Amino acid sequence: MLDAKTRWKVRPLDTRAKALAGALRVSERTAHLLCRRGMEHVEDAHVFLHTDESILHDPFALAGMEDAVSRIKRAVNDDEKIVVFGDYDVDGVSSTALMCETLEKMGASYDWYVPNRFTEGYGPNSAAFQKLQDEGCTLVITVDTGIAAAETINAAQKNGLDVIVTDHHEAPPELPDALAIINPKQMDCPYPFKELAGVGVVSKLAHALLDVFPEDGLDLIALGTISDLVELVDENRFFAKAGLPKLDKLNRSGLQALKEISGIKGPPFSEETVGFGFGPRLNAAGRMDSAAPAVQLLLTSDPGEAQSLAEVIDGYNRERQQTVEKITEEALAQLQAKGEDLPAIVVAGKGWNSGVTGIVASRLVEKYYRPTIVIALDDEGSGKGSARSIEGFDLYQSLSKHVHLFSRFGGHRMAAGLSIDEDKIPDLRATLEKEVNGTLPPESFVPTTDIELTLSVEEVTTELIREIEELAPFGVGNPKPLVQIENIPIQQKRKIGSMQNHLKMSVGDAGPLDCVGFRLGHLHDRIQNDANIHLAGELSVNEWKGNEKPQIILRDVAVKERQVFDVRGGKDLQSLTSISDGLTIIIFQKDHAKDAREQGFSSTNFLFPDEESLTVPTDILFLDLPEHLSDLTRFLNENESFIRSIYTGFMEKGQAFFTAKPTREAFKWLYVYVKKYAPLHLREHEPVIAKYQGWSTDTIHFMLQVFTELEFVTLSGGKLVVNEHPLKQDLQASSTYRSYEEKREIEETLKYSTYQALKAFLFACMPDEKKQTEVLTDGL
Repeated sequence: MLDAKTRWKVRPLDTRAKALAGALRVSERTAHLLCRRGMEHVEDAHVFLHTDESILHDPFALAGMEDAVSRIKRAVNDDEKIVVFGDYDVDGVSSTALMCETLEKMGASYDWYVPNRFTEGYGPNSAAFQKLQDEGCTLVITVDTGIAAAETINAAQKNGLDVIVTDHHEAPPELPDALAIINPKQMDCPYPFKELAGVGVVSKLAHALLDVFPEDGLDLIALGTISDLVELVDENRFFAKAGLPKLDKLNRSGLQALKEISGIKGPPFSEETVGFGFGPRLNAAGRMDSAAPAVQLLLTSDPGEAQSLAEVIDGYNRERQQTVEKITEEALAQLQAKGEDLPAIVVAGKGWNSGVTGIVASRLVEKYYRPTIVIALDDEGSGKGSARSIEGFDLYQSLSKHVHLFSRFGGHRMAAGLSIDEDKIPDLRATLEKEVNGTLPPESFVPTTDIELTLSVEEVTTELIREIEELAPFGVGNPKPLVQIENIPIQQKRKIGSMQNHLKMSVGDAGPLDCVGFRLGHLHDRIQNDANIHLAGELSVNEWKGNEKPQIILRDVAVKERQVFDVRGGKDLQSLTSISDGLTIIIFQKDHAKDAREQGFSSTNFLFPDEESLTVPTDILFLDLPEHLSDLTRFLNENESFIRSIYTGFMEKGQAFFTAKPTREAFKWLYVYVKKYAPLHLREHEPVIAKYQGWSTDTIHFMLQVFTELEFVTLSGGKLVVNEHPLKQDLQASSTYRSYEEKREIEETLKYSTYQALKAFLFACMPDEKKQTEVLTDGL
């Protein structure tokens, strides 16, 4: 058996899919996916599949839009200095660039400003606003930030600096007293779509200012929308779907240079290219230092400057990767030292880079699947942190009830940012644990995999995959569909990659389907070649030299049947120490316990069958041979319900199987020889017998021991003497002979048999496996 690492939630085929499939002329499976996304009506599904600019809502439906447009146009007409105040993530820098380009088209006098994460913190701050005002700025437009900066913005307004807030984050109870606030999530906003990214909000302002949607900025809008992980539905779907082809053209010198320097593949670009290619690199500048190079990269039209900026940003990204690895290792060490199964994780460290705490938190969530906060502390005890959540736990709502703990706090249901004093971290840890315990049942701490389709190998075709790809771009709210294939045989499996850390399999009987599992190479040795496997993954088309072939990108696998792994002869035995925590070592002969410890196994996992039984489900390793086959058969029979998979080591120090078994003719010849020369000194005659018959010394001693037990001969005064009137007995009457025969049978059955024969024997000892085998056999 091999457990899946997640809980699979398998969705049955939607009953409405058949009718929708007929109306749209698509497969029932594609129609099922549309129904799952709330598109059960033909009109809705058609709009989803053919999203275009007609889906855009009136920008003036946003509260505050009219006031904002009026004030900006007046500033432009009066040649006032306008400053775009942005944020340092991808959404923030793309919002800044789009707003600047909009003001450029209007002929405005403008500049932009992005605060430094490390010297100024998050969002608007009084020092920055005062500096901008001193330099002649009369109007500040915040983008992707500002909704939580009431104190700073209120002070600026009183000081004569007008502020327009454009933001998309959750609106706190106290809103800034700004000249205008454009945020679809504020309570009085009637806008029909609430899930815009910051750059999406800016696109609406640009639309209202220009009287036309800014199509030339769609690449920026796609970058920010996809990177910010907002739901890719409604307007966001249009931004991503129309923006990716715009991004393909690489009209921006900066993105062209970044692609070439970083080795980003494409065009064409996908949502994954943005999420794992452009996005992390544009984020890296603000995480490691100032986000200014990222804004400049998006705005520049000079190829030389673009090249220099791209080199700087790529260097930041490499530095970011190294920093993340270091902090993650230190955070893991803190957690391992606690040695507890915590409901939530709060870790903090001095000298940690506050720009990467969100990435580290995501890494810890991936490993432990717990709501997690990672805090970077400075020398004065001030902390800046990032929080990441799991399904079912609303971070923002839960922590908003305890804002007294924070200097600053804001974010979303699944992610948040915060500032906190070091002495309040224990209270935060206790508070978060209490909130989690009061919200989540125990099963919530195992991640779920939402499987939308169950397919057979034959149903996985390039035609189906291409049809499903029409639902792209995929993301939050429109996830890339996961499929499962159940109980299929493995034709071939192997490790691939330079580090042998990936898994490749071919599954199915006819026309095998290729499956690739990135970073799943460790499962190769946990899956037996003759197992039937259950797999979950994403559909993909492998294109090679003009040929197309369907494949599955594995996300999770499971084997639901009991497996037998042959590690006899010591092969691969030491590799099992890596899974020793979940492995019970069965030792029949206690003197082999020392050998098990020398192999690296912990004595806490040892079990001696003559003294104890299994009490919980576990994989088992038969380390050594039993003294009697009945010991093994009894153990299997009595413990079957707790045995998951079986590893067969069956080590033995001595062996009987390859010792030549003396025939009855051999026994007869030796008896005649002893009788002829008796009484005889064995030491004198042993070399003669060995030379004549080719027997080993052990064989001769064994045969004479049998004769002695049968009272055919006796040893007297160092000489062998033949009894004149021995009882007529079969060789089986000798305990030595019986023991030898049994040992040969044990070795022949357990140690030197074929894998298939051994598996058949072991399963025959277990009533449930035997019954299952008989049922399967009857069906043939």
